[in-house]
Formats: sequence, C-alpha cells, structure tokens
Amino acid sequence: MGLFLVALGLLAIYLVHFYFIRRRQLPPGPFPLPFIGNTYSFAHTPIDTCVQKWKDEYGDIMTIWMGHTPIVTVHDSKVIYDTFVKDGDAYAGRAQQRWNEIFRPGHTGLIFSEGPLWRDNRRFALQVFRNLGLGRNIMQERVLDDAIALIDYTKKEIKAGTTEFNFFDELDISIGSIINSITFGYRFSRDDRTEFIKAKKIAVQQVKFGGSILYRTMEEHYEYFRYLPFFKGTYKQIVDHKTEFTDFLGGQVATHRKNIDLESDEEPTDYVEAYLKHQHKLDKEGVKDHPFSETQLYSALLDLWVAGQETTATTLAWMVIYIIQNPEVQKKCQAELDEFIGDRIATLDDKVNLNYVNATVAEAQRLCNLVPINVPHRTLRDVEIMGHKIPKHTVILNQVSTVLYDERYFPGAKTFKPERFLDDKGKFYAPPELMPFSVGKRACLGEGLARLELFLFTANLLNQFKFGEVPGKPITGERMVAGTTAPAPWVCSITARH
Repeated sequence: MGLFLVALGLLAIYLVHFYFIRRRQLPPGPFPLPFIGNTYSFAHTPIDTCVQKWKDEYGDIMTIWMGHTPIVTVHDSKVIYDTFVKDGDAYAGRAQQRWNEIFRPGHTGLIFSEGPLWRDNRRFALQVFRNLGLGRNIMQERVLDDAIALIDYTKKEIKAGTTEFNFFDELDISIGSIINSITFGYRFSRDDRTEFIKAKKIAVQQVKFGGSILYRTMEEHYEYFRYLPFFKGTYKQIVDHKTEFTDFLGGQVATHRKNIDLESDEEPTDYVEAYLKHQHKLDKEGVKDHPFSETQLYSALLDLWVAGQETTATTLAWMVIYIIQNPEVQKKCQAELDEFIGDRIATLDDKVNLNYVNATVAEAQRLCNLVPINVPHRTLRDVEIMGHKIPKHTVILNQVSTVLYDERYFPGAKTFKPERFLDDKGKFYAPPELMPFSVGKRACLGEGLARLELFLFTANLLNQFKFGEVPGKPITGERMVAGTTAPAPWVCSITARH
C-alpha cells in the first residue's frame, strides 16, 4: 500500500509538472497525453496532415509533443526568415535525439551534430564537394554520366519491347550511383544490383524509422521501453539496423584504407579518401581530440547517403508522376525543349532558356512536399517569437511542409501548376516561400548537388521520352508518409521522342 501511494504521488507530481508547468511555458498546441505526447494522433493520420490541421487551428506558432519532448513549430514564411536566417546563430543547435546514441554515438555526423564538430565537418564536406567539381563542369559530367546511362538503358528496354516500366527503381539506382561515386568512388551496376540493394536498404530503414509511432514514442526513454511488449521489437530492429550499416560502411572504409596512399599529394577522388587523408594529416601533426574521428566518418557517410540518395530519387519519381497526371505540362516542357535543345543532351548552360522546365521542377518539389516534419533545431539562447518567450534549449523547427501548402503563398496549393513560378514575361522565379531545402545555417548541405541533379535529369528525361500510364494500371499518386513522403508503388509506359 505504501509503495502504491508513493507511485501515485510521483505520478501526480509528474502530471502537474507536465500539464501545468511545462505546457504553460510554451505556445499552445494540441492536447498531449502523458509519456506519449501527440504521437497517438499519428496512428491513423499521417504526421504532415496532423501538423497542417493543428496549424490551421493554433496558428503560425504552436507546440507539439513527441513523446515527452515538446517541439515548437513555426509556420509563417516571414517569421521563419526573421528567426532562422536573420538570427540564425540562436537556432543553430540540434535536438539531442536519444536514438543517435545508437545510430551516431556522440551525436556525430552532419545532420544531427552541432557546435564546432558540426561546423568543422560541414565546412570540410562542402570543400570536398567543391574539390570534386560542384559548381564546375566536373560535377555536371558526373551527373550527366548517370543521366545518359539511364537514357541508354531505357531506350534499350523500349527496343526490346518493354511496355511497362518500374521507373522509380531506375531513378533510384541512377541517383544512388552519383552519391556513391562521390562518397566511395564507384558507380553501381544495373546488371548486378546486389550492392545497390544493400545500400538502399540502409537508407530506406533510416527514413522508415522516422515515421514510426513506436520509434517516436520511445525516443526519450528507449532504455525502458525496450523491455515492453510491442516496443522491444522496434528496439531490436534498430540495433540490427545499426549492425547492418556499420558493417557496410566499415567494409567500404577498410577497402579505401588498403588501396590509398595516405602520404600522397594527389587530389582525393571521393569523400572517404579525402576524409582519411585529412584525418591522417591531423594525427601526424599531433592534433589531439580533432573532430575527424572514425565514428564521425561513419555518421557522416550515413547522413550523406540517406540525404543524397533517398530525397532526390523520390522527388524525381514525383516529378514523373505529376507530368503523367498533367499531360499538358509534359507537352509544354517538351515544346520548350524542342525549341532550345533538339535531340542533344541538355546541360546547365541551357538552364537560362528552359523557364518552363525550371518551373516544373520547382512545382514538383513544392507539391511532393517531401519532408513531413523537419529535422528539429534547438535554441542556443532565450528567444522571443510572435510574443512568445522561448527558453534556451527548446526544441524548435521551421515547418516547411505547411509553408509549401500555404494558400497565402501558393493559391490552389494542392494543384500542380508550374505557371505559379513564371513571371508576366514567362521567366522563371523562385519566391522566398519555396524552401524545400529549408533555410538558415542548418539548410540542406547537399542543396547544390540536388538542384543540379533535378534539373539535368528532368530536362533530359523529358526531352528524350514521353511518359504515360500503363492501360489498366492507373497511377494513384497516394502519399506514403514516413521520414519522407514517397509515392505508392507505380508503373508507367515510356516511348522515345527522337
């Protein structure tokens, strides 16, 4: 009886603290349940739909609870720029997500790290990307190699009589080859896809966990939940996943160590080689506790692979779906391509003339609205937003998904309309509300590469092929929401234009 009363007293203290102290310090939001917060809402409704509904009810700033953790979400474009951009240093922290104690020990990597570790490694990654040709024709050639390989493969399949294409798979391996060549120095084979399937599984699992209710509920106290029914299966999946990606990445790094000369002055040809040489240089100089550890390498590779493959391939898949569902858009793109390109390969030099193609890419990014909930930031000092005082160390995010569907900025937001990104002279322009890569100091590191890939693949695929539905197999465009939003399985018909 005594223990019961103690437990009851502790529960009462928790509930008072939870409902009457913590909640009152933050902007209003949907009613959370103890321990699981608002995650119960995601059982039958996708998370982005829930957030949109709550935003409509509570306004441009609100609080939602992921398990025991409150997250302040900001939805107004101007407020987002005034805070995350103009006052970016105050919002440059990262929420210290507990699962990263397993996935990314020490909160390492490029996405979830913060402070000097994040700054030094982000700067290093951007420098490696530039050295590998980003911003110059060298990177364009890398991307075009895989775009042309996809075009050649598709033409060969058409000549062989193929009438039904699972084109998402082909986009997947093409984009996967690009990021793999940048990180590990080699491309995947379409003839033997074993290696690609192994790497792709890692990316899919990472994204899938982000959309799991059990995963989000366990976040704050997984060490206790792991013993409970229902939850222990999720914990095992996470541990097994950690083993899988560590083995895969470890094998790649070990191969590099065997084959490269760390003392060589030759320019590295991929990210791992650059990292190992830089690490060796710092070790040789006796620099202690530098931020280029083996753990940091594994975590950075995981982040580069997941962000560099999954997001771009999925966006391109949505682009193909949208132009099939909107044949007049496909015709306008191809008329523009016929005028300026003909049957040759389109390059970045052509971008200035392909206004409608650029608008189609932008609209595909906006409407697919790839990330249902952004990676959370953390305030590094007390701030005030829209009259709300937000304490230091509060988890906060700029909710891009609601901005991209906001009728204030994009009237008829659920319709596919590339013309919204053309001015009265037919020139492409991108308003500040178009923020698929987020904004501020924590904006997507791979934005430059992704923009290059999206333009070159879209322009060249639409120039070379006409896409359509397979008779009797309509494309539903159903949204499968997890860590990112992928389309339900689909197939299409493809015919050559030239």
